[in-house]
Amino acid sequence: MFGRRGGRAGGDRDAAAKKAFERGQRDFTAGRYAAAAAVFREVVALAPDSPNSQFLLGASLFNSGDSQGAVGPLRACLAMRPGHAEAHFALGMSLGRLDEFDDAAEHIAKAASLGDRQALDMLPDIGADYCRTCGRAARFGQVDNPDATIIIGIQGIGWTCADCHTILCGTCVSGGQGGLFSRACPNCGGRLEVLTK
Repeated sequence: MFGRRGGRAGGDRDAAAKKAFERGQRDFTAGRYAAAAAVFREVVALAPDSPNSQFLLGASLFNSGDSQGAVGPLRACLAMRPGHAEAHFALGMSLGRLDEFDDAAEHIAKAASLGDRQALDMLPDIGADYCRTCGRAARFGQVDNPDATIIIGIQGIGWTCADCHTILCGTCVSGGQGGLFSRACPNCGGRLEVLTK
């Protein structure tokens, strides 16, 4: 978690970061989120390249009510570890509190695609699922003519195959084009239907 830096000063900094990290974990586990956030700020100052420290700083800020403050550390964590499911979920929740619903849904969907149980449970509540190809949000929707065989690509709407039941986002269905596309499943050729609850 904390790498060895050259010389005694680097070793002292690593030891201080490790000790503070452990203290911050104790505060976080005990539900003292404001105290944990203060400690994790110290840790991040000593070891900014620690994704776990960035995540715990963001989670502590979120849990103490500072959603705006949580965004930066959570994004920093994800820049270092893009597959960090809990960080995606926490960032999605923070963005949701900030009324940035589209971005929130994307991060919650990504967390679900990475196996986060809370995110999986929350998806129906936000009117979405996740694309089984790319992990993006696949939102519940409707089309004007449900019998049409060709649709104008709607990027945010999700699709499900009537045959193989794969869930896909509009981007993956349209091949990233966003223009006209056939309602045939790219996986099995079955008919695609708009994703609904």
